[in-house]
Amino acid sequence: METMFNLRKKLTKLTLLSILAGSGSSVFAQSNDQIHTALTPCYMEGLADRLMCGSIKRPLSDSSADGEIDINFAIIPAIKPSHPDEAALAFAGGPGQGAIELAAIFNRNLRFVRETRDILLVDQRGTGYSNKLQCESNDLQTQFAFNDSMTDLALLGAQETQKCKAQLNIDLSHFSTPVAAKDFEAVRKALGYKGLHLYGVSYGTRIAQEYTRQFPNSVLTSTLDGVVPMQQSLAAIGAAIDDSLAALFARCESNTLCNSQYPQLKNQFNTLMTQLDSQPIETTVKHPRTYKNITLVVTKTKFFGAIRMALYSHSMRAILPLAISQVANGNFSPWVGLMSGVDITEQLAMGMHNAIVCGEDWPQLNEQKRSKYNKSYMGKMMIEGFDVMCPIWDVTPVNKSFYKPVTTEVPTLLLSGGRDPATPASWAELAMVNMKNATHLVSPSATHGIGSQTCAPKIIAQFINQQNMQDIDTKCINNNNDKKFFMNIN
Repeated sequence: METMFNLRKKLTKLTLLSILAGSGSSVFAQSNDQIHTALTPCYMEGLADRLMCGSIKRPLSDSSADGEIDINFAIIPAIKPSHPDEAALAFAGGPGQGAIELAAIFNRNLRFVRETRDILLVDQRGTGYSNKLQCESNDLQTQFAFNDSMTDLALLGAQETQKCKAQLNIDLSHFSTPVAAKDFEAVRKALGYKGLHLYGVSYGTRIAQEYTRQFPNSVLTSTLDGVVPMQQSLAAIGAAIDDSLAALFARCESNTLCNSQYPQLKNQFNTLMTQLDSQPIETTVKHPRTYKNITLVVTKTKFFGAIRMALYSHSMRAILPLAISQVANGNFSPWVGLMSGVDITEQLAMGMHNAIVCGEDWPQLNEQKRSKYNKSYMGKMMIEGFDVMCPIWDVTPVNKSFYKPVTTEVPTLLLSGGRDPATPASWAELAMVNMKNATHLVSPSATHGIGSQTCAPKIIAQFINQQNMQDIDTKCINNNNDKKFFMNIN
């Protein structure tokens, strides 16, 4: 039986889809170029406020024979529209997330900005409601039972990629970051905003930088939260994961209660990784949603994958010592809770994700970078995956100039978490080498995306209002926001 939450979510999506199709009453936005765009009231999950939604037509490629696609957007209107010619344009991460479905999160992170400016959400081509590139994936029960250690992953990956390619039947080369940046500019023109304040998170920082490079006169300020440098491949994430996990072990060891409860946490983890590498564990667990008995095969890849994703969240990090210890003692229930939230295929449009990594990240993996990134478990896994699927997708690589750091005088605020398992602070330093008006703030205890974890929303609003960081008090960014470790399962 479908839960009320899922039913409500589906009804919300259906409501938005009907609105985007043109039902209901409309108002019109008019730009300086005399372009009219129909806007219709709409609502999104987790946000009680009424939004305004619409879409524009964009060419799929440079060839008219390839036709057009719809680029959908939503506006969270300003509380008091003191700056009607400006908006905060929010870029989603992934790559593969749609911005519109994250309306509640962006509304929270930019709540002080919204007091005087609209928040503009655009589903990047290939995501959300903008021709989402998604393929079928296995259900949770099948994922739990799958034994990846007994499978030729290269062969399986090739088969799944071929299947997805046939299903999508589209050239992923049309979904690159440089091409998508032009869609965002087209939306700005259609809505008549004279200037935008960019806010990107994770991969969203990459397209924010590319947008700034292509359309500098459209950008008033740029806030990059969890920064991906243009010159960095996503395969470099492996080292960040290892560092974030090491920080967790160090914190537990220095915490009296955690260390007394889990004195051998790091050793337990390393022992489990070694054991699972040689022999997966098969057991029976309760399905986390239906509570029926199902088969669970714990492999090294699954175990590490669940741990990795938990590192993103302070609440989940607090559970990790307990989960690791319980698995070591044969109790998989806490870990099952972690794994049930790891289904990336539901969260990301994997076709669009592959368009980005195969066209932008894989091509720059020279021998030196491969040797470096292969030193981490996840880096090695990612490169092996790229090497299987990217030749099949056959995405046209971006121009080599894409990898040059962005040179700009646009006021830029870069935000990093000291325990980020994806985009460490060193990445922001790499990105800002040619940014002539940039400030980098690091929250020592934060993880990925500090706009959701710290006082950053207020700092961002002050930065946007002033269009500089002069005299803005940023001491609060150093506040510790760690969660207490879970000591038992009762």
